[in-house]
Amino acid sequence: MRKKVISAISILLVAVLLLAACSSDKASSGKTTIKYWSMWNKGEPQQVVIQKIIDSFEEANPDVKVDVQWMGREVMSKVRNAALSGDAPDLTEQSGAEVEGALIKNKLAEPLNDLLSMKIPNEGTMFQDVFLDKVLPFYQQGENTYFIPYEIISSGFHYNENLFKEYGVKPPTTWDEFVEVNKTFKSKGLAPLAQDGNIDFYNAYYYYWLVERLMGPGALVEAAGDKTGETWSKPGYLEAAKKVQELVDNQFFADGYKGSQYPAAQTAWASGKSAMILVGSWLSSETAEYSSKDFVYKAFPFPEVAGGKGGADQAELYLIGWAAPKGANKKAVQDFLAFAMQKKYQEGIVKDTKNISTRKDLDAPEALADFRDIVVNASTFHKEYDGLQAEYPDWWKTVFLPLDDKLIFGDIKAEEFIQQLAKQSKEFWSKK
Repeated sequence: MRKKVISAISILLVAVLLLAACSSDKASSGKTTIKYWSMWNKGEPQQVVIQKIIDSFEEANPDVKVDVQWMGREVMSKVRNAALSGDAPDLTEQSGAEVEGALIKNKLAEPLNDLLSMKIPNEGTMFQDVFLDKVLPFYQQGENTYFIPYEIISSGFHYNENLFKEYGVKPPTTWDEFVEVNKTFKSKGLAPLAQDGNIDFYNAYYYYWLVERLMGPGALVEAAGDKTGETWSKPGYLEAAKKVQELVDNQFFADGYKGSQYPAAQTAWASGKSAMILVGSWLSSETAEYSSKDFVYKAFPFPEVAGGKGGADQAELYLIGWAAPKGANKKAVQDFLAFAMQKKYQEGIVKDTKNISTRKDLDAPEALADFRDIVVNASTFHKEYDGLQAEYPDWWKTVFLPLDDKLIFGDIKAEEFIQQLAKQSKEFWSKK
C-alpha cells in the first residue's frame, strides 16, 4: 500500500513539474501567437502587402507573433476541417461567399462585433466608419459581424474607351442595345466578344448574369438546391439560356473561342483584336503589359433585360476578407484587424495589388474607377455567381459548369440545356 501511495505521489509530482515547465516556457516567451492561414500564395501582390502589415504589427506589438501560412485558394476547406476538429487557426481569409458557406452557416466562425466600435490605430476613426456604405454588413447574420472585407471585386464588361470612340459606339445599358453594339463591331470586321473557352467559370458569367437580370438574386441558388429539378421549369431560366444562345447563333464570340487557352483571348482583347470581355475586375492588372499606351480601361455593368427583376442598380459584390474561426483568440485577432485597416496599409491594396479597397477614403486604381462607381452607386448587391460555387460546390462543378460550357459553345440549344439541368440536378441530389 505504501509503495502505491509513493508511486501515486511521484506521478503527481512529475505532472506538476511538467505543467510548471510548460507554463514557464509560455511565460519566458511572453508572446501571444495569432495563427493565420491565408488564401494567398507567397509572392502574390496581396501576400506581399499583408506580410508588410504583419511585420509592422509585430514591430508595434512585440508581445504578439503572427504565425502566417500562405496556403492558397483551397484554404477554406482546410480551415473548415480544422475547425470541426477543434484545431482551427485564429484568423483566415477568402471570399465572403466561401467564408459564409464553410464557416458562418455552420456556426464555425467567431462574431467580431467588438471590433466595429474599436478605434483605428493612429487615426482615431471608429472601425466601422471607414468602410464604403453597405459593404461591411453584406455578410452579417442577424446582429453579428463575422466577415471583415478589405478588397472589392466585381464583374462586368471591360472595353477600351478609345476603341469604342473609333467605332462610334457607346456603352449599352439594355440587352437590345448590347446586341446592336455586337452587330456593329461584327459588321466592321472586329470580333465583338473575347472568351477564353477553357476557363469554365468565365464561360458561366453570361448565363449567371442573365438569370440575375431576369429573375433577381437568389434564383440560381434556388434552382440548384431543388432536389426535384422542377424549379428549372420557370420561364426565366429558359429565357436566360436563349439569350446566351442568341450570342452564339450570331457568332459574336471571337473565332476559336471554344479552344482558346487562357490568357490568349484576354491578351488578344488587350491588343485590340476584340471589343469587349466579360470577366472580373482583376482583368486590367492581368493585361496591362499587353495593352497599348492609348488604351483606356473602362467598364459597363451587365445590361438590363426588358421586364427583368434585376436592374443596373444591382451589382455583384465579390468581397475578399478576414474571418476568425471558432475558438480563435478574438482579442488578438481584433487588435490585428484594427491595425491592418489603417489607411496607410490599405493603400497597398490599391497601389500594389491594383484592386479596389473597401475603405471609403481610398480611390480605385484608374483602370477600375468604373467598377468602383458601379459598386458605390448600387442600391442592392448579389454574390458572385449568386453564391453557387460556395453553396453547392459539387453541383456547381459536376452539373452546372459542364452543361454551361455546352450551351456557350453551341453544342446544345437552350431547351436541352434546361432539360439537362433539371434531369441532372434531380439525379445529383438523389445520390446525396
